[in-house]
Amino acid sequence: MAESKGGAHTGGEPMAGSEGPDAVRDEQHDRRGPEVRGGKQPMGTARKAAAGLGAAALGAYAVYLLGARRARRRPVTELPNALAMPLEYEPWGDVFYAYYQREGAGRPVVFLHSINAAASAHEMRPIVRAFTRGTERPLYALEWVGFGHSDRPEIAYEPALMEDQLEHFLERVVKPAGGADVVALSLGAAYAAEVARRRPDLIRTLVALEPAGLGKTPGGIPRIWSRLLFTLPGVQRAFYDRLTTPESLYQFAADNLFTPEFGVPDDFVDFGSETSRMDGASFPLDDFLSGRMFPRETADTFRRLRQPVLIIHGTVENRRQENYDQLPELEGRPNVTVVGLPTGGLPHWERAGEVWERVRDFLDAPAAQP
Repeated sequence: MAESKGGAHTGGEPMAGSEGPDAVRDEQHDRRGPEVRGGKQPMGTARKAAAGLGAAALGAYAVYLLGARRARRRPVTELPNALAMPLEYEPWGDVFYAYYQREGAGRPVVFLHSINAAASAHEMRPIVRAFTRGTERPLYALEWVGFGHSDRPEIAYEPALMEDQLEHFLERVVKPAGGADVVALSLGAAYAAEVARRRPDLIRTLVALEPAGLGKTPGGIPRIWSRLLFTLPGVQRAFYDRLTTPESLYQFAADNLFTPEFGVPDDFVDFGSETSRMDGASFPLDDFLSGRMFPRETADTFRRLRQPVLIIHGTVENRRQENYDQLPELEGRPNVTVVGLPTGGLPHWERAGEVWERVRDFLDAPAAQP
């Protein structure tokens, strides 16, 4: 494999993972880690972020041509700790990915953030804090490759990559006897559902917060446009910088994620701005905007799950990322519980206490027990 342009972390010693069962591993497709190659990129909600992309990119290109001062990129080791938990690194092929861990007793809980322009484990902070205070269970919060403290290589960012990373993480790091309880947000929930389908030994229950893939197929910009726009010198970087200023992040969150009654938390914007200024942060951009990071047939994947599933989503329509027109097909299934709350797209921020109680009761229910 080629050497990662993002480089390996130097902020801590990587944990050496143990080998999973040979028989199981041989049956799975290769999970040796991502092969670093030609550039690709991520963002917030593809459908909304892609709107007006051509004009925005051309404007960003003009800024580049005029030689405007651009924000300094920093190594991910300078990113603050988001969860007040120990931060560890795991080698995976040519890269390292990061995760937070709190040791404890009982079945482990794994938290997965979403995919967007400023994504990181910080998105899961309200629910992680509740588990930290309310349980003694082992806690893990994974950061996807390309985001947070993880390496951000210039590779193709696609569902198979993220699903393989999660499978590797569960097998090599978490190693849950009987499966872990997974709490995942948006696209993170879609990736977790696929891993739960093909590896039920690794995931015992799934809590999907505002899951992606249960509504209309997300829009995206055509591949030819993304290739044209983001191969112009400086466009990708300038466009990303323009979309991830604190002012832009605040406006997007106010218009699309949080209800006016709740408002936009300062720390949500502050940490998002910090993580988007790390070196390599823009690499997943065109993969996200073109829709290539969205799995196909996510609703069918959820239908095929046999594990207990809890879906929690916001009901304020102009703050929802999907219309959830495929959700009724899941609601009647005996293993699926659906909860709608009067929030925007981040119910675990707006109704942190209620979401915590719902998740706790779900995991404590007899159906979710070994």
